[in-house]
Amino acid sequence: MIKLKDLLNEIGEGVTPFSWRKAGPTSVDSWMGELAMVDKSTSVTGRWEQLPTLVYEFTGDKATYEVHIAGGWSKRLNISFNKKPGAPKPPSFNLIIVVSFDIKGKENPNDEPEITNFGEQFKVLSTVVDITEKVVKEISEIEWIKLEEIRIVPKLEDEEEDKPITQSKRGRFYLAYIKKQGNKLPGTWTAEITNDMFVLRNGKITSTNPDKYIEI
Repeated sequence: MIKLKDLLNEIGEGVTPFSWRKAGPTSVDSWMGELAMVDKSTSVTGRWEQLPTLVYEFTGDKATYEVHIAGGWSKRLNISFNKKPGAPKPPSFNLIIVVSFDIKGKENPNDEPEITNFGEQFKVLSTVVDITEKVVKEISEIEWIKLEEIRIVPKLEDEEEDKPITQSKRGRFYLAYIKKQGNKLPGTWTAEITNDMFVLRNGKITSTNPDKYIEI
């Protein structure tokens, strides 16, 4: 297991987020409105369908940032064995969200300095955590939705392309994000390290390969 205590000490728990706002018409409520229109009588195919992206903005001391939260859904296959009378109805849909953030209006990643060079990265991190936490809590209050995964894909520098994501500058930044975020999310979460991303899965994972997982 990867220990992240040193990174957590760098971030600290007393960092106050920047004030943020939702940009654009898309919200969790509009996601739910779209899913409510899905024909419940159709068969379950396992295919994932994309939702409009949620966009949030905040202005720091050095730049204005955008947080994008993409969503994808699929119908759940619910099989009831000896279901007890009065037991809650299982969720109707699975949901996956993908979180990313960057400087607003940055078309070419090489046009401007990296976020980590601005000296305000930990406050930026805290703000992204605050936004994501609110979105996840809104989703968790909807009984017919099961949030399965939160995916986080670090954007690597050219000179870091051959490095494991856990050894890159942006990857370590996201690792700290994951650790801090995992402690705030409703439910039990386990973070898995894949080849090119971190995946927070809703539930505990048992594996014979502990190097793939992060304690949160």
